[in-house]
Amino acid sequence: MPKVRVSDIDMHYDEVGSGPPLLISSGWARAERVFIQHRDLLAQNFRCIRHDHRGIGASDAPDTPYSIEMLADDLAGLLDALDISRCRVLGGGGMGALVGMEMAIRHPEKVSALMLGSPCLKVDNFLREIMSMWKDLRRLDPVLWAREVTLWCYMPETFNHRPEITIGAAKARGGEQTFPEPWAFDRLVDAYCAYDATTRAGQIKCPTLIANASAFDLITGPRFAHQVHQAIPGSSLHIFENTSHNFWVESFVDWWTLTHDFFKAHGDD
Repeated sequence: MPKVRVSDIDMHYDEVGSGPPLLISSGWARAERVFIQHRDLLAQNFRCIRHDHRGIGASDAPDTPYSIEMLADDLAGLLDALDISRCRVLGGGGMGALVGMEMAIRHPEKVSALMLGSPCLKVDNFLREIMSMWKDLRRLDPVLWAREVTLWCYMPETFNHRPEITIGAAKARGGEQTFPEPWAFDRLVDAYCAYDATTRAGQIKCPTLIANASAFDLITGPRFAHQVHQAIPGSSLHIFENTSHNFWVESFVDWWTLTHDFFKAHGDD
C-alpha cells in the first residue's frame, strides 16, 4: 500500500489503469472499497487514483479538528506528490463530493472536469440531526451503527430483491476498520457539518456534472442537488429516479454510462 507525505499526514493511495488521470474521492469508505464495482470499468480509459482521507483506513488520523478545506488541500498535495498537475475529479458518496467541490474552488488549476455525487452547499438541520445521531450510535455499537446507516442508503426494493447488496454493505461497514482511531469519525462528521460553500460554489468554472439519487434519499437528496446545480454556472444535473443514497450501486449501468460519457467528453487528454 503506497503512501506519500501530504500536509501533516502520511496518505494512503492506490492506482489502477492507464490513460489520463482520474482522482476518485469518496466519503466514509476505505480506498479499496471506493466505487469497487466500477473501478475496473473506469480503468479501461483512465489512470484511476483512489485514496484514504485523513482519519480513514491506512492514512494518518491526527487528533485535531478536520475541515473539508483541509481534506481538499490534502488531495491537492497528493496530486503534487504524484507529479499530476491537472486531472478529472470524481467526488462521490456525499463527503467526497464536498471535497471535490472545495478542491475546484481552492485549486481550480488542478481540476479539468468535475463530477459530484450527492453534494450539498451546506447541511440543513435535518441532516445535522441525522449525523449527530450517528455519532452517538457509533460510540455505543459500531455494528449497530453500520446496520442503521445501511438502512438509509438503499431502497426497500434493494433490501427485498437484492439482499446480497445490503447484507454485504452492512457487514463491510461494520466489520472493517474504516476509522483507525476512536475520534476519527466524529472529526469527519464535524467537518461535514461545518462546511459552507453557499457563497463560493459559483467560483467553479470547469465542466461540472451533479449526479444524485431521487427523493428517496433523505440524507443528501435532490433538495441539496438542485441548490448546487443553481450555484455552479453551466453545471448539469442528473437525478437517478427510484434510487436512494447509494444510487451508483442500485443503478449500476446507468451510472457507469453517465460517468464514462461525461469524462470522455470533458477533461484534458
